[in-house]
Amino acid sequence: MLLTLETCVADVPTGALAELRALGVADDDIAAAHELQRRQRSCGVPVLPLAVICGVRPLERGAKAGLSNTASRLIGTKPRARASRGGTHITGRPVWANSVRTGDAAEAEFVRPLSFDQLKELRRAIHLMFNRARDLAAKARQGGELTPEEHKLTIFTRSCRDMLLRIADELRYRKGWCIPSYETLMRWTRLGRRTVKYSLDRLRELGLLEWIRRYDYTRDSQHGARSEQTSNLYRCHVPKWIGKMIGLFSPVPDDEAQRRAASLEQHADMLASVGAIERRRLMPDDPAQRAALILAGERSAERHASDAQTRGCNNGTAPHRVLYSISTEKRSCPSRATIQP
Repeated sequence: MLLTLETCVADVPTGALAELRALGVADDDIAAAHELQRRQRSCGVPVLPLAVICGVRPLERGAKAGLSNTASRLIGTKPRARASRGGTHITGRPVWANSVRTGDAAEAEFVRPLSFDQLKELRRAIHLMFNRARDLAAKARQGGELTPEEHKLTIFTRSCRDMLLRIADELRYRKGWCIPSYETLMRWTRLGRRTVKYSLDRLRELGLLEWIRRYDYTRDSQHGARSEQTSNLYRCHVPKWIGKMIGLFSPVPDDEAQRRAASLEQHADMLASVGAIERRRLMPDDPAQRAALILAGERSAERHASDAQTRGCNNGTAPHRVLYSISTEKRSCPSRATIQP
């Protein structure tokens, strides 16, 4: 997450704010992009739209003025193309929309292993979420008022808790490769197929679970080329808004925040230095992550420019006094020819 700047989303136009929120851009990144627009206006350079700065809209030709080379290259990198709808595969067999082929690079990039400490923290968060959701549901039944986020958390039911706990265990034991079928999820949780589907949709709505569809592609001399839909690949994490609500996340220390910001700037510089094809493959598809990288690249360019200006010679500064010279050495040290025996 980006460092908080001296601005807020209250200054952002309502229409642009709603559009960026619908695309998944965090409020902190929207505020940072709005601050960058203010700086562009103050410097008299062309002002880019908020959607372009956040990386959710491609950069138009001739609009790179006012940004550093790093940010311009990252903004100009289009997201990887995805299939917009399902249909029949080239082999003649139907596949789901946005399905990835098993063994493809996109499948490996989606995997997110969990360490033992991460699993322990995730299980604790799941129990805290369930207790919090149960208390909020009881409060709503008694006529209490809930915030939109609190009302949204009330959909985290017992079936969601049991399913997420088992998926978290599988993510730990299988090093991130959690690919259970619906029948396997039914056997794990002892729930019906409709309840399993309903719980998965609720977890995805809360941002606790996400998955990609997969298909197998085979080719042999007897049957030719075939494609068959297979199980999904799952991964889970706790969103920031839920972590704040249940008291899971403690404030990040200043040194840790600086370390994360420096790491993000290095990653942005690395992406800007590689070729366009490789950069498109490595750039994340998530709009919030793209916005964070773009703004980190702009901060890195500003810092490098400031350092270069600081290292330059300041006007009016007297030169350093030379304490050693060749002529001084010759006057102080006699030559061998003048040395008397």
